[in-house]
This record gives sequence, structure tokens and C-alpha cells, in this order.
Amino acid sequence: MQSLYPLKLYFKYRASFGLMGAAALLNLASWVWALWHIRPHSEPIFLHYNILFGVDYIGEWWRFFGLPAVGLAILLINFFTGWVLFPKDKFSSLLLNAISAICQVFLLITTVLLVSLNS
Repeated sequence: MQSLYPLKLYFKYRASFGLMGAAALLNLASWVWALWHIRPHSEPIFLHYNILFGVDYIGEWWRFFGLPAVGLAILLINFFTGWVLFPKDKFSSLLLNAISAICQVFLLITTVLLVSLNS
């Protein structure tokens, strides 16, 4: 059985560390923004907005946190997959980390827009 690549060496590779750090900071910003602005209340809130049809999904306040949670899942899955692939294929590992960072950018934008829609 093959052992995992040392995590310390994985993060010594600057591109991996930079991309994962950026993705983690963006996900943290999404969580902080959502927690700062979305408070428990009984009225439903807007959970999805479509340019063509407007608001098309309304639900309980706690469902809003599914957006940053999906971002965290993407971050963790891509991180662990990239870590496992790193010794064999550095490009695929960096590609997964870059995709994770790009997803976090779009999820943060979506979080900010939905919070402003609900304010």
C-alpha cells in the first residue's frame, strides 16, 4: 500500500499553498458575510435569483448557509484529491486547487448578491 505524500511538503510547493490559501480565505469570507447578515427569523428569505425570472427559490433562513457549505465541500474534496494526485501529477493537483479558488470567487459573489437581495 502506498503512503500519502507528506502534507508539509505539499504546502511547501508555493503554488499549492497559494491557491489553497486563497480558496480558504474566500470561503471564510463567504461564511463570515453570511453569518454577519443572515439572522434567524420566521419569514422566508430569498435563496436563489435568476436574471430571467427573478427570485425563484424561497426558504428558511438556515438554508442560506448551504451556499458556503457547498463551497467548503468543494474546497475539501479538491484539496484531498489534489493531495493524493500531487506525487504523480502536479499539474492536475494545481488545476484542482485553481478550480477550487475560482469556485470560491463565484460563491462569494453569489453570497454577497443574495445577502443584498435579502436586505
